[in-house]
Amino acid sequence: MDFFNKAKESLTNAGKDITQKASDAGGLAKVTVHLSQLDKSYNEQLKKLAETLYLQHYAEIKSMCPELIHNLDQNRKDYETSKKEQATLKGMRICPNCGAEQAKLNVRCTACGANMDEIEKMILPQAASAPVFCKNCGQQIADGARFCMSCGKPVD
Repeated sequence: MDFFNKAKESLTNAGKDITQKASDAGGLAKVTVHLSQLDKSYNEQLKKLAETLYLQHYAEIKSMCPELIHNLDQNRKDYETSKKEQATLKGMRICPNCGAEQAKLNVRCTACGANMDEIEKMILPQAASAPVFCKNCGQQIADGARFCMSCGKPVD
């Protein structure tokens, strides 16, 4: 009888250990997921802050970090060129207002509703120069644009 009591006690303790380890694993998974979400949120907020500072203080940052700004500007131009090339190869075009890919024959963007043909007519070919920022909303103005593609205000 003593043998069965010891066996029962041993199985009960093993069950408690397994339950505790499962609970610990569940807790670890929850903390791991939470850390991942916090990390993602932090990086998204840091990116927004950097973009805001870049747009609002471009000249000042350029004087402090000219090589970094040059590389960022070149990267952005290369990205936009490649994005347009990709869209063209797919028989599509990029909305000049929001950057969404659209069917080539669409007059209005299905993402933001902008009249893409009108916006493209407003953009005049111009030599590359330092970025210009909207005085109303702070967004970067496309080279040669007469209106802000973000808020629609005229460029002064």
